[in-house]
Amino acid sequence: MLLRKYQLYILSGVTLIGFPLLGYVVNYFFSDHSFWQQLNSEYSILTQLCAGFAFGLISGIGCWLVIRSRWMLSAREKYIKRIRALNLNYQDIILVSICAGVGEEMLFRGVIQEFMGVWLTSVVFVGIHGYYDFRNWRIFLYGSLMTIIIVGVGYLFAEMGILAPIIAHFVIDVILLSLICRSQNI
Repeated sequence: MLLRKYQLYILSGVTLIGFPLLGYVVNYFFSDHSFWQQLNSEYSILTQLCAGFAFGLISGIGCWLVIRSRWMLSAREKYIKRIRALNLNYQDIILVSICAGVGEEMLFRGVIQEFMGVWLTSVVFVGIHGYYDFRNWRIFLYGSLMTIIIVGVGYLFAEMGILAPIIAHFVIDVILLSLICRSQNI
């Protein structure tokens, strides 16, 4: 079943608002520090923005090169069909990427990572996105690459705070969604 654009908007809104709220509740009952502490960083906002942008750019381009490779042809068709069916314009891509970047990172990096650590949180994150498909070795290998990238996002949070991972996630999503929507024959 293909996702419709209005469903994507609802999912994006739930991600942007619901995930941080869930994180807030989990943090309130199970953590010793404030939920808002994840917004603190010893690094300047500009440094965090640059680090997140650079990590996201390198990761997004790397993922795109893997997606475009010949060995991914059969696996990527399923995902491309789903994304193209949404008929996303650039405003949609920006909106979805902001919602995913902010909501998912505030929950996974800002809260869950405290309890599960960088590696396990990354595995759960990639698993929830459906990339550990043991029936399709291509998707599984892509999921393994994504796990390494998400581990990097986890360490980015541990070192710099929440803004750098939010920006990295946003940039990765913008690159991949834009290139998939724009490409004719990949």
